[in-house]
Amino acid sequence: MSLPQMHYTSAPPGPDGSGFRFTAVTPGVPASVLREAEQLIGYEPPRDAPSRPTPDDLALFPEMFSHTRLSDGSGLLSRTVYTGADYSGRWGNFHAHAVHLAAGERLSGDMPPIAAWGAPEWADRTPEDGAPPLGRLTPPPSRELRSELAAFAAGRTPWLAAVLADLRRLAESPHAPQVVLAEEDTGRVAHWVMLACTALPRDFARDLTFTTYTRRPQQARQQLVGVRPEDVRSVAGQPHRYSVHDCSDPSAAPAAPADPWARTAAAVLASGLLPLFRRAREAAGEDSGAAPFAPGPLAALALVKGVAVPEDARTEAAAWVRAHPTALDEPTLARFLEAVCEVLPGTPELPSDALAGLLDALHGTVPAALTAPLTARLVDRALRGGATALPPLPPGALPEPYRSRLAAESGEELRRALRDPLTSLARVAELLRVARLLGVGHDDLAAPLAERIGDGLLSGAGTGPGSGTGTGSGSGTGTGFETGYGSGTGSRASAAEALRDAFAEPGRLLDLALGHLDARAADDPPGTARALRDARLPLDGVRGVPHLLMCAAATGTGPDTPGARGESGARTGDGSGGPWRDRNGELHRLLRVVGASPHGDPLALRTAVALVWEDRGPTAAEASLLLSEAGARPHVAAGTWDHLVTAAVDAPPEDEEAPLLARQILAAAPESVGRSVLDDLKLLSLVHDLEQKEDGAAQGGWTARVRALSDSSRPGVRKRATAALARRLLSPDRPADELGELARSDDLDVIDAYASAARTPFFRDVLRSVPRRTANCFVDWNAHAGASPAWDLTRRALLDEVLRPVVRGLSDENVLKVEEQLSLVAIGRVYDFREWNRPAGALGRLFRRRGRAPETPSSSWRGDVERPEGKRDPR
Repeated sequence: MSLPQMHYTSAPPGPDGSGFRFTAVTPGVPASVLREAEQLIGYEPPRDAPSRPTPDDLALFPEMFSHTRLSDGSGLLSRTVYTGADYSGRWGNFHAHAVHLAAGERLSGDMPPIAAWGAPEWADRTPEDGAPPLGRLTPPPSRELRSELAAFAAGRTPWLAAVLADLRRLAESPHAPQVVLAEEDTGRVAHWVMLACTALPRDFARDLTFTTYTRRPQQARQQLVGVRPEDVRSVAGQPHRYSVHDCSDPSAAPAAPADPWARTAAAVLASGLLPLFRRAREAAGEDSGAAPFAPGPLAALALVKGVAVPEDARTEAAAWVRAHPTALDEPTLARFLEAVCEVLPGTPELPSDALAGLLDALHGTVPAALTAPLTARLVDRALRGGATALPPLPPGALPEPYRSRLAAESGEELRRALRDPLTSLARVAELLRVARLLGVGHDDLAAPLAERIGDGLLSGAGTGPGSGTGTGSGSGTGTGFETGYGSGTGSRASAAEALRDAFAEPGRLLDLALGHLDARAADDPPGTARALRDARLPLDGVRGVPHLLMCAAATGTGPDTPGARGESGARTGDGSGGPWRDRNGELHRLLRVVGASPHGDPLALRTAVALVWEDRGPTAAEASLLLSEAGARPHVAAGTWDHLVTAAVDAPPEDEEAPLLARQILAAAPESVGRSVLDDLKLLSLVHDLEQKEDGAAQGGWTARVRALSDSSRPGVRKRATAALARRLLSPDRPADELGELARSDDLDVIDAYASAARTPFFRDVLRSVPRRTANCFVDWNAHAGASPAWDLTRRALLDEVLRPVVRGLSDENVLKVEEQLSLVAIGRVYDFREWNRPAGALGRLFRRRGRAPETPSSSWRGDVERPEGKRDPR
């Protein structure tokens, strides 16, 4: 590699002029680079420097060593020194020697620019032979420099973390404030840059711009700017632009930043272990895209070396080793585990959850003897009231002599805590795991523990033992076995954890707990299903607990479960508004899971119905299918009979299946129907007969039956029945005296329903299009005059407000057709019709409308009528 170089100083007159000018430049350096470089390499002596320095004084002038990014993306690495008087004897001369690095070009050996500080190739005067390309810049011996840097870092401990945190901000954002370092000696600023490049990611270190000295920091373009203490005032008080650190004033040392990486890196630098940064980058895989400022790898290696890293960095180290269990060799890993388990005075211990996660990751990856100190530490914490559960481990995970010693010391105390009903479920789960690990027997305690665990799994919240305000952590008194109450959510999670652990080593506790849960599942299937959805118990292969297995299958967590809730797939809305595409099919699937049938196991049927129709009762169509498939007896025995009855009597008015369901219920088991809903079902059954023209309906007596049943029926059912009655009374096939029965009833409900049906747009369209129906309605609405006040008011209103506007809109031809139909009934009715339809005066006859097109029928009319050609009853 060849580095173009340039020299700049005050020189005698020559081809390029006199005074300060470039005195030697490697051919090919662009003029634009020279113009920009000239603005960067100038030198101002310190304010207190002697105006006519001696040779000894010149050695004390600060050296300006800079790395600057030029506007074209290339780099300028320069060294400027004060030289005193120039060729003419004038004082104030300096000499700048610079090399130009093209964009993307690096120094030999890929070393960062600061490594060239002190290189022998830097010149204090212009060479006589000009400026040929420079082959390389030779860094000083690394061993001596490393020792010097370690000593410097130890003396700058108060500022290390803050400066590193500021440099990290610069690495992550080009808009971060410039870092200004005030030092008496510019060589110390160079040491700062060397420390920064040691700690920072390699790519950023190679691109870091800096200057070790300037009199005017507010004009500096570099990211890290070195100044003497007297020049720091020009950038003070501008935190949005400059982060200033006056390292000459110990009283101005900043507080430790929140950045755990910066505090960890500072601890490593202060300890003099500079090679750890390179090892940490190699362990983390710097070129693999790993987070460059993650403190975990560096903190892990620092702990191995005995460096006291910050508490949060210790946690990060454990998390990193947990995520990369093979990153450290076994000897290094062993020392790391010893370090994280060590209790240091004044240093908080690692949280138990961090240790537990670490052990969980390492178990099965490294020998148990290697993790034995970690396992023993966690078991000891668990015995003394640790707040985090021990991960599931086989007995061999804690080798001797650890296991025997802990079992002998704490076995009886452990059993006593398991017997105590005030021990939270979180603590019970922890102690059961410890008991299995240490081989402490507890079968004699299984029955009450199984009941507590089962109830805890099913409890959303509670106030009894194990469901108070804690999560099972130690109380801080006594031995640590006794603990406070756990929250309801914590109790459920702890119970699930205890059960999952029990599946790993099946025994009496597991059998009793599953039996208890099955009994609870029969009592509250939806609640049990909700608990199992979160618990995720491994129930494959479990038998003898049908209700529990159905609850698990309903949530998609049990055995033989193709998916959550139903073989047909996910939740979708069906035509009846139900949440499942085929809820009846889901019921059969749940029964098949446990090999049950509605006839052979009514209790299983009850559980399945409660699970499938958890959110609301079955629709009338679903209930009708249930009744058709199984009959009434299984539902009566299972206690699900009321679901079928409710589906009928509480069905919405638009549910067309409810009347048929009511008829099925009365036919299947009328003796099982409660008196409070009997009339509702009979009324709905009558609605079915009226709408379907069943034989029973043809016998008549509709009005009387509706009125008799309506007295004790629900308003919705009564309204539905009166509407069905009204539609049949407007149909041409009603029994002869049925309208008279309605007229004489003087019942406002049934008469109003009749009027409402007659006023629907669909029926008006029928009147316009079917002359026979128009004629019949004229006869009907003139009949039974005086039968009751309500009927008289209604029939007159229907004649004036419904029939008259329809007839007035008919053509003469259609009016004649109506008269023809009336003549078939009684000739006198024709005369009455003509008188009734006679327009009032000549003006009325003049404006009589002819041939008006019929309106679109209304979907609210559902009577059985002769429909006009091309019209469809929306039923």
